[in-house]
Amino acid sequence: MVQGDGASGYSGHSTHVAGTMLATGIDPNAHGMANLANLRAFDWNSDYAEMASEAANGALLSNHSYVYITGWFNGGSYWYCTGYHRKPVRRLFFQLYSDDARIVDSIACNAPYYLVCRAAGNDRGEGPATQPVTHYVFNGTNWIFASTVRNLDGMPSGYGCITNGFGTGKNMMTVGAVYSIPNGYNSPSDVVQNGIQLYRSYR
Repeated sequence: MVQGDGASGYSGHSTHVAGTMLATGIDPNAHGMANLANLRAFDWNSDYAEMASEAANGALLSNHSYVYITGWFNGGSYWYCTGYHRKPVRRLFFQLYSDDARIVDSIACNAPYYLVCRAAGNDRGEGPATQPVTHYVFNGTNWIFASTVRNLDGMPSGYGCITNGFGTGKNMMTVGAVYSIPNGYNSPSDVVQNGIQLYRSYR
């Protein structure tokens, strides 16, 4: 591994993802899927400029397993719900084709052999078990109290759950989590979407 931007800290989540992709098998039970590949690691600051630079220098693939907080999240004493009060900051919505998506689509379009992989966020079904419940919503400036009944993340259909940022881009691959298939794949019904990812890196 080469640290591409001089970052000195490590994230447990990104380290885990890197191992899933590239671990060389020092532990025989932990071979990565591409264990002979090389990794250039970056923190998430200046990611778009770094992506464009790496793609111009011949990078074929990059992985981005971080998301903006979207929809419901549990803050301990209260639930928080982003993107619902009047005209909130647009990037707080699910499914939005945002400026971030447009920028990364442009980077990928200009480097046609470069594949950008993005975390879907795995926020499906997240939210309070019963409603109404007093919770915070962001009004574009401040967090304020509300008790409006709101859909759980991705509901009512269950499929509107790709988080904001650039997961909705059209020139990339957005990846979600599914449960293990211990007996191997036989039919589409074997693939069951994991409701909430255990590890998330938030911007």
